[in-house]
Amino acid sequence: MSLSPPVAGALDAAVPALLRTIQTQFYRTRPPADFPRDRHRLLYALTWPAVWLERRGLTCSAARYRQLLVERFDAIATHGDPQRYGAYFPAYLLKCLQDWFQHHGDELYAELKHIRNALDLVFASVRFAASAPADTRYLEVLVHTHRLLHVKISRRSSVVDEHAGQLTLF
Repeated sequence: MSLSPPVAGALDAAVPALLRTIQTQFYRTRPPADFPRDRHRLLYALTWPAVWLERRGLTCSAARYRQLLVERFDAIATHGDPQRYGAYFPAYLLKCLQDWFQHHGDELYAELKHIRNALDLVFASVRFAASAPADTRYLEVLVHTHRLLHVKISRRSSVVDEHAGQLTLF
C-alpha cells in the first residue's frame, strides 16, 4: 500500500505527536519502562475513534481528529485519576474514549455530517477539494492500523485457559 506524500507526512507527524502528548501528560511521573510497554495498547486506543468514524461514514481532517483526542486527554487529566490505573492506563484511556463517543456521538455525527459540510465540499476551493481525499485516506490508514492491532491483541488473548471447561461457582 503506497501512501501519497501528504498523507504519509500527516501520519508521520500525527500519531507520534499524539503519543508524545500522552507520554508528557500521563507518563511523566511513571517509570521510564512503562511507556514502551504500553505503546501498543495506546496505539490501539488512539486508532479506535477512526474506526468509529469510518463505521458511520464520517471523515475529518487530521487536525480535527487530533483536537478530539487532545480534548479527551485534557478531560481525563482534569477529571480522572490516570495514576490510579497504573499498567491498566491504556485500557482506561480506551474506555474513556469509548464512553465519550457513546455519549457525544450524535453531536459529533451532526457536526461532521451537517448540510453545510456537504455544501462546503461542493463549493470548496481547489485546495480544500484536494485535501478531502487525503483526510479520508488518513482515517483509512488509522482504521487499518487499528484492525491490525486488534488482530494481534485477539491472538494474544486467545490462549486456552486450563480451567475453560469448568463451570464457575456463580
